[in-house]
Amino acid sequence: MTDKFGQRQAVPTTESGPERSFRVTGLAADGDLVSGSMPTGSWLNGPAGRPTAGALGVLVDEVLGHAIMLEPPVDHWSVSSEISVDICRQIPTDGTLLSAQARILHADSRGGISSGSVVDDRGRLVSGCRQHGRWVRELPAQLPTDGGATVPDPRPGAEGVLGLLGAQVKITGDGAELHLVVTPELVNPLGNLHGGIALCASDVVAHAALEAAGRPSDTASLHIAYARPIPLDTAVRFEASVAHSGRSFGVVRVTGTNGTGKPYTIATVTTAARA
Repeated sequence: MTDKFGQRQAVPTTESGPERSFRVTGLAADGDLVSGSMPTGSWLNGPAGRPTAGALGVLVDEVLGHAIMLEPPVDHWSVSSEISVDICRQIPTDGTLLSAQARILHADSRGGISSGSVVDDRGRLVSGCRQHGRWVRELPAQLPTDGGATVPDPRPGAEGVLGLLGAQVKITGDGAELHLVVTPELVNPLGNLHGGIALCASDVVAHAALEAAGRPSDTASLHIAYARPIPLDTAVRFEASVAHSGRSFGVVRVTGTNGTGKPYTIATVTTAARA
């Protein structure tokens, strides 16, 4: 949105732990175009020491979600029901600033659909992305008035994405699992696991399963559906199973659960051979 002088305005939002951890800043709107940015670094690397595409999750979810939230129904908030990400270029870790932009494509009484992209500081396309959001009759406890944010240092002792998530990965007979506990640093303004964090965790564990199968690869696309919210303090297990593992193409299914059999998230990660 812009003021009467045509200046870009900060998007009203509550700065959450995931935004601070992944250094997502500058959320602003110019008309119906929402933008934000995130610097890169070695802290975006997965367990194998390579940057994980899922590290875009928080930036993508924030920008796509706020595009939907520009004109919500009264006393409603948008939550992610599906996010799709297509990767066009390997995520850098050299300090490159990544910028995301998104616009709403459709909205009705149920929710909205937004579409966007992520580019590097040379304007090259890194990712195309899309979100389905649904309205809920729930609002964050408090909305700030300035929308400002500062770029923090990584959390002390963090080593790559697993350090930011506070997660552990283990190899299983059927693939791999990623375990994390939903701490205050991982939740969205409604107090549930941030959609971008669940996307990131799904990508990390998918590649752990492929590495264990001897098929190292890079993410080509990721689609995640959010079946139900994951509240604060929940112990979540992301289970990855390799559905297909060829020399040039792989498919991994990832389900987030708390062990009750009811899924929180359901993701499909497709991969391509490393260049």
